[in-house]
Amino acid sequence: MSRGEREWRIDEDALVSRGSSGHERRYRWADIVSVRLYHEPSRERPWRYVFELQPKHQRKIVLDNAHYAGDRAYEERSVSYTPFVRAALARLAVAKPEMRVLIGETPKRYFFLLLAALVAFCALAFALIAIPTPFDAWPYAMPVKLLVILLMLPVLGRWVLGSLPRGVPADAIPPRALPPA
Repeated sequence: MSRGEREWRIDEDALVSRGSSGHERRYRWADIVSVRLYHEPSRERPWRYVFELQPKHQRKIVLDNAHYAGDRAYEERSVSYTPFVRAALARLAVAKPEMRVLIGETPKRYFFLLLAALVAFCALAFALIAIPTPFDAWPYAMPVKLLVILLMLPVLGRWVLGSLPRGVPADAIPPRALPPA
């Protein structure tokens, strides 16, 4: 925890951070290499949204709409967070028009989630074949089970392609990426 509240502001050429001691730190828009928006709720903060910026050769900047009010209590600051994020993204769109904003999971985490989904699919297919059912006495039970597994493959493929982490232009952020108004 810091000794005081940190202030963030948007300048024409940089994102500026001012600590409680008055020391300012500038992060130029041209030096930002990646941006990510995601919803990360927790028990104490079910309304938490995060704005993550990665400057070139520096630590990641993580800003959210939650403010620690002391005594394990958090205050929701979505009213000021959403316009701040939109203004920052507008500046980024001007400084780096080719930049794309990632919404949701990181590609690395998505890969592991995808791996878990594939393992679950294989376990379901194995269970469908290996666990005896009342229908196993029928002469065409195994081909029907195989057909069910094959019909589940396009559903899995469509889900995988639909949930791929894709970037969106900084000036076209979908409403689900920011707290509801």
